[in-house]
Amino acid sequence: MSDKEPKDKVIIEKKAKKQLENEHKATKNNKQKVNKVLLTVVLVLAIIVIIIGIVYGGKILNKAKLDNEINELSSKSIENDDFSNINIQTSGQYAIVEKAIKEFYNEYSTLRKEFIDKINDKKIQKMLSIENYQNDGPEFQESLQYIQQNQEEFGKIAENLENILKQESIMERVENQDLSSYYINLYRDYFFEGDNLIEDLQKSYQDVIDAKKLMNNLYNNETKILNFLIEHKESWTILDNKLTFDTASLSAEYNTLKTQLYAE
Repeated sequence: MSDKEPKDKVIIEKKAKKQLENEHKATKNNKQKVNKVLLTVVLVLAIIVIIIGIVYGGKILNKAKLDNEINELSSKSIENDDFSNINIQTSGQYAIVEKAIKEFYNEYSTLRKEFIDKINDKKIQKMLSIENYQNDGPEFQESLQYIQQNQEEFGKIAENLENILKQESIMERVENQDLSSYYINLYRDYFFEGDNLIEDLQKSYQDVIDAKKLMNNLYNNETKILNFLIEHKESWTILDNKLTFDTASLSAEYNTLKTQLYAE
């Protein structure tokens, strides 16, 4: 027994070894737990970064698409080109903004074309021609009815065109939508900031006001002249493709009426 370690010493060494093993195992487990936590944090951060990238990347892409669509619209002619294609290229709230802008351009273009067509109406332009005097005189029932109908139609088109060009009407298209302030301001900026679009809209609005005044004067004075011819139907005739009155005073009065054709 003397060459062997004491029994108590062996037991103590075994216990110490076991304790060291347990401490090593605990340390290892703690490291694994820390590593798992760190891995989870890294994964969460990576997911957040990806989500942010998707969100902001999507915004950047949508903004670029919207800019491209607006540039294409603004490069077209309101009176000559087609704006009926309302295909939406963006998504989310950008799509609401894009749709509102494209619908404005389509409605504006349609009304503008109708407005110009009424101004350029050939029958109205030839209402005081010798040809019309011969075909519809001396009672001019068809002519007077045509003038009245066109004046009413033109008035409605002009009124709608005025309304669509007002700033409050333009903004109503998005203010009644479920849009955040960013998108409402973005929409406002497209119309009223930069590229002189607001100046073009204001000029177009004033053109409508001016043209409406001139056309109403034309309609009213053409009606006045035709009524003058009806009133004096026994005192005029067409000779050698010219309107001839029996008296110089009637001829002078007729010529005065014609010189005031666009006057109030």
